[in-house]
Amino acid sequence: MICEVGNHAFELSKEDVSAYKRFGFEPLPICFPHQHQQRLNFRNDRFLYRRKCDATGESIISMYPADAPFPVYSAQAWFSDKYDPLKYGRDFDFSRPFFEQFAELKLSVPHMALTNVNSTNSDYCNMCIGNKNCYLIFGGDRNEDSMYGSLPMYCRNCYDCDWTYRCELCYFSAYSEHCYSSRFIFNCKDCYDCDFCESLIGCNNCILSFNLRNKSYYIENKAYTKEEFERLKTKFLDGSFITQLKLWEYFLQLRSKREVKYANILNCENCSGDIIFNSKNCQNCFEGTGNEDCRECIIIFKAKDCFNCDYVGHGSVLSFNNLSSDTAYRAWNSWWTIECSDIDYCMASNFSKNLFGCIGTKHSEYCILNKQYSREDFLALKEKIIAHMKKTGEWGRFFPKSLSPFPYNESASNYFFPLKKEEALSAGFKWKDPEIAENSQTYEIPDNVKNVPDEIINEILVCESSKRNFKILPPELSFYKSQNIPVPREHPDARFYKRLALRNPFKLFERKCAKCDASLKTTYAPERTETIYCEKCYLETVY
Repeated sequence: MICEVGNHAFELSKEDVSAYKRFGFEPLPICFPHQHQQRLNFRNDRFLYRRKCDATGESIISMYPADAPFPVYSAQAWFSDKYDPLKYGRDFDFSRPFFEQFAELKLSVPHMALTNVNSTNSDYCNMCIGNKNCYLIFGGDRNEDSMYGSLPMYCRNCYDCDWTYRCELCYFSAYSEHCYSSRFIFNCKDCYDCDFCESLIGCNNCILSFNLRNKSYYIENKAYTKEEFERLKTKFLDGSFITQLKLWEYFLQLRSKREVKYANILNCENCSGDIIFNSKNCQNCFEGTGNEDCRECIIIFKAKDCFNCDYVGHGSVLSFNNLSSDTAYRAWNSWWTIECSDIDYCMASNFSKNLFGCIGTKHSEYCILNKQYSREDFLALKEKIIAHMKKTGEWGRFFPKSLSPFPYNESASNYFFPLKKEEALSAGFKWKDPEIAENSQTYEIPDNVKNVPDEIINEILVCESSKRNFKILPPELSFYKSQNIPVPREHPDARFYKRLALRNPFKLFERKCAKCDASLKTTYAPERTETIYCEKCYLETVY
């Protein structure tokens, strides 16, 4: 097939075609990467604004700016009884395309300022559920006393941690599970008291080490006695910022030459992709835990029977072409749904079922374009609309790019599929000026900031690499002192993009195992400097 977006040839496997048919759709003439890119453009995690609530006039934090073309309500106003989403309902017009009518509804229905549900003392979090005492957590659920993380789950007292699961007292880490009191660790599991390490399992008291299993008191993959290790640890981790910076730079050097398994797939059966844990029958999936029978999905958590989706989690089942859902059953072609079932083409709908083309509903059922129907009338009209959308060529497609409320450079697309302004505009995406150039830059910390003592750090709270102000909050400062971590000199976004730079692309390359020459599909591009092994050869090397 020829991708209508990139105008390049791509192939669908028999399994891909079967997956489309299973959900009742014809295969789309759009390659999967471009489908992911378009969906992710509808998600803004990290860019927040100060504006007024259009319901109460109070000052609020919002992912939508003050000039958004639709009303924006605080969560309190949105969930209150005074807001009735069904009063915006309208009849379906069969003389017009569905997306055109949906766009008009979208401009009239109030949008919730932040997606921050069932949270306590966590006002500055977005795309989150159930956090407590958290600050600037994005996409992470059910965390406590944590700050500056993207997609941490069930973590406590973690700072600058991304894609971490059930970790505690960790700092500047990613893709780790069940880790405790560790700093600068990546792709680790069941570890504690480790620093500047990657791909460790069951280890403790390790520094600058890779690919260890059930080891203690290692530095640069060399064993030491406990006494020797403690003496050297004091030298390595002296609490100064300049020492930490040098260790980070040295860690990156060691990391570029390390031996790696072709994919970070652990405790899985019949899975392909990367960063997949405790899963079964998941093909071409990336960044997922506890999933089963999923295909072509990015960032999924405890999902089952999902196809071609992004950010789907917490027990979602039978999702198709879906973005940002939690505890959803048969949610198709929709964006941001929580505890919904049997919905099609919906946005920001919560605790609802049997909906079609609805926006901002809560505890609703049998609605189309936010208009209430009886069960019988709903089912009959739904089938007519589906037939109409098949004629217009809309059925099975995600919402058009023009319906995204976010510019490309403020969406999740930009850090998973980065584009320059001209590239984004030519592809039909929106862009917001001035350009947020620091989001795609390599950050260098100038010497005049490197050597500033922690005691006066509060006097220089400007990220020199991006010229952005930031604060060090009291709980944050207490955490740094208790963990012997120097106060950061960079804005939280700058730190996030440093961690993001360690992530491989959502793309598989054909490679050969460096030891046995077996064919591999890996996210490590051919020009990478790491040594790539198949699983068998990797295990022979590690153990």
